[in-house]
Amino acid sequence: MKNTLKFLSLVIIMVLFSCSNEPLIESETPLLSVASKSAADKSTVLIKDHNLNEIMGSSSTLHRNKNGITVNFKTNGLIPGNAYTIWFVVFGDEPGPPSSTHAAGHIIGGSGKGNFSGHLRVGDIFDHPNIMTVFNNPLTAEVHVVVRTHGPAQMGMIPDQLQTIDGGCTSGFPSGPTLHADSDIVGYCANIQVAIHPAID
Repeated sequence: MKNTLKFLSLVIIMVLFSCSNEPLIESETPLLSVASKSAADKSTVLIKDHNLNEIMGSSSTLHRNKNGITVNFKTNGLIPGNAYTIWFVVFGDEPGPPSSTHAAGHIIGGSGKGNFSGHLRVGDIFDHPNIMTVFNNPLTAEVHVVVRTHGPAQMGMIPDQLQTIDGGCTSGFPSGPTLHADSDIVGYCANIQVAIHPAID
């Protein structure tokens, strides 16, 4: 139930334009598979696709210290020529719903592999539409890293596609809070992959 409530909160943060009220993941089964967790300041998990299957050859490694967090996110099976962003979604940084912010964005080459890196510093401001919240708890917060497709790269829109939640998006596609399959349709936007780095006690 706790995981379900967290994902319902993710709806508010990442897809304000959506009318859906479904959780991002309907199952309460934890999504992570721990590949290694050698110390409290580093965790590596496999990435899940929209069917909740582990993506072989993928990894999301999160480094923490008192100054912030850094993610090295390596995935595959993406569509060449599509624009993708990854987002930090942080639980437990402050009371209430999670906070989210842009981490990185790329247009994918012919291999279909994505190699993203992003950093969030203590004091950075999250991307809330109406309120200002500041990141302040890097050492213990639960951190989700979400991959979002923005469809094929569109001339004149690429900066928005790589830096904003709705860059290049067209209404009418299934871009609600659940994870969806990827697509090469122009204007298609959806959250397609997730990696979950658990909270540290």
